[in-house]
Amino acid sequence: MIKLVLQDRDLAALADHAAACWPEEACALLVGQEGPGGERRVLRVEVSRNIAEDRTRFFEIDPGLRIRLERELRGQEHCIIGVWHSHPGGPAAPSDADARMVIERQFIWLISAVQDGKVVETNAFSPSPTYGFDPTTLTIITGD
Repeated sequence: MIKLVLQDRDLAALADHAAACWPEEACALLVGQEGPGGERRVLRVEVSRNIAEDRTRFFEIDPGLRIRLERELRGQEHCIIGVWHSHPGGPAAPSDADARMVIERQFIWLISAVQDGKVVETNAFSPSPTYGFDPTTLTIITGD
C-alpha cells in the first residue's frame, strides 16, 4: 500500500496558500522521492498559481512551474511525486472533476478541505488503475 509522508511545516505552507487563495482553489506540486514499500516522502512543496478558467471550482497547475521543476530535478534522486489542491467549501476527497483530470497515475493527490478560509482536513489518494481514486495513508511528521 502506498504511504505519503509529509512534514508538518509543508502542511502548514499548503494551509497558508489555501487561505491566501480562498475562496478559490489553491494548488501545488509535491517534490520528493519514492522509498521502499511504496512510501513516498515529500521533501518540499512548490505552490502554484491556479490558472484554471473557473478557479472557484477547478484547479490547473501553472505549466511554467511544472517545466521549471522538471528541468531543475533532471538527473536528481528527487522528482515530482504528486499534486495538492484545496476544495473550498468541499470535502477533503476527490471530486468527479478530479477523476477526469488524472493523467499521471503515479502521482499522489493530496486534497485539503477548506472552510471559511481555513484548512480543516487533508487526505491523500492514489489514482485507481481504471478510474477514480483509492485512499492512501498520510503520515504527518515534525520537521527534520
